[in-house]
Amino acid sequence: MLTPDLQQQSNGHMPRQEHDPRQQLLAHHPVQQLALGDEVWSLQQLLVLLEYGLRSAPDLTSALELWSEGVSLLGLPWYPQLQYQDHATRLSFLPLQEERPLTTLWFSLQLLSQQLSRQLPGVECSLEWPERQRMADSATTGESLVVRYGPLPVLHLPAANTPYTPEPALAELHEPLVSLIHRLHRLGSRPRSLLEQLKQWLDLALPEQLSLPELASRLQISTRSLQRQLAQQQASYSSLLEEVRKNRAISLLCHSRYSAQEVGLRLGYQDAPSFQRAFRHWFGLPPGEFRSRYFAQDEQPQLPPVVLYYAINELQEQSLRQYNGARVWICVRNLAFDKSLQLQCEDHDGIWRPYTATFERFLSAEVELWSTPSLPVHHPLRFRIEYRVGGHTYLDNNGGQDYCLNEPVLLGPHAAICHQLLWFAEPRPSTPSAGCPSGRIVARLFTRQAWTQGWALWPDGRHEPLLGEPCGNGVQWQLSAIAAPNQPLQFEFIHPSPYQRLLLDNQSEGFLPRQL
Repeated sequence: MLTPDLQQQSNGHMPRQEHDPRQQLLAHHPVQQLALGDEVWSLQQLLVLLEYGLRSAPDLTSALELWSEGVSLLGLPWYPQLQYQDHATRLSFLPLQEERPLTTLWFSLQLLSQQLSRQLPGVECSLEWPERQRMADSATTGESLVVRYGPLPVLHLPAANTPYTPEPALAELHEPLVSLIHRLHRLGSRPRSLLEQLKQWLDLALPEQLSLPELASRLQISTRSLQRQLAQQQASYSSLLEEVRKNRAISLLCHSRYSAQEVGLRLGYQDAPSFQRAFRHWFGLPPGEFRSRYFAQDEQPQLPPVVLYYAINELQEQSLRQYNGARVWICVRNLAFDKSLQLQCEDHDGIWRPYTATFERFLSAEVELWSTPSLPVHHPLRFRIEYRVGGHTYLDNNGGQDYCLNEPVLLGPHAAICHQLLWFAEPRPSTPSAGCPSGRIVARLFTRQAWTQGWALWPDGRHEPLLGEPCGNGVQWQLSAIAAPNQPLQFEFIHPSPYQRLLLDNQSEGFLPRQL
């Protein structure tokens, strides 16, 4: 992305003007973080992308088209429309909703004019602005922008063929910026209902609670209008907040190491009893019992027909568009002999493409493990899982959110997995009298919970400590020890206080290392 020196410049180390449009825009925009699909970008980051898109563009047409696409990421209630004429370029803005505040658009256009003046020295731009919304601070217009009044915002610019002076040092940035803004535009343009938007804002704000007026401000509508729209959809602020809290509670209890008290605090409850009462009201049992049932070994046959086991990135980014090292492992229930399994993955062009998974081994009598080859698809890897068996199609799409692999590892609901167990032969046997070859065991495991201790256990009673460190949404554990190739291993994880124990034993058979 941006080089460190460019990023430093973008963070305020350029010459400042008395009235800086960027700072004015940051101060007046209703939100400082914007949700684009599953990603959250700060307003500052998006403004940097727009700025360097303009400064690196090879010509005026490319600069304006990129800016018009990128400005829609800011969530303004206006649609930019470019029109090219013989002697001028017209950038007009069409309203997207009845209530359309103009303040953020005002400072956006001041910023655009200021940046274009660097690439178009001596060229004058002019702005038509609704007279009913005159801006009091006329000094923010800057010297290069003349303002007159009209029915809708329109920026008048020089002709598209006007000589444009990009910054040579930034020329290599333009194509990567174009690709990035295209991708973000696709994410941000996915249709979301009003209720989905509200729930996303409420979820992002936890443990803080956004009031109804604050939510209305983020949607750039009045509080009364928001209340009216909620009533039309038979929804309320309290019901939406409760739904967001319920979903977040399930996620934290099942996929994190936080205590029930910590989960309650992260949901915005002031104390543990308040969260306990709310959780009992939702699910009819306390949080601790809910978590125990989720991880209970005897409930494994009740797994859904298909569920993500884990996914992992092994290789480095090869280009801005491809990531050639992602693999996915999937658990499926053995519902019939004839079955098929595939991943639907979103590629860099926004098209979802299928990739076939194949059988790897049995995890139990009823559960099979399937895996994919390396997937040459867009990073971060977004995918959903389709399982076809017995004339039915089962889907695991992460509760409607799809999975996003943007870290080294992404774990499913299982408490622990053994990703890798290898045996490397030693040049010389460590114990010649033993009568069997000797070598080094290398293991790589992942757990959802950060256990205090982890051990590798041999049948003869020996045990070796595992070294753990945070990795993605879990913890990575590694082992390197001298051993024979035919010894099955089990793995144990412990919390001494209060005492908790997790045994990873491969259905009591242990794990045999794969020989290399």
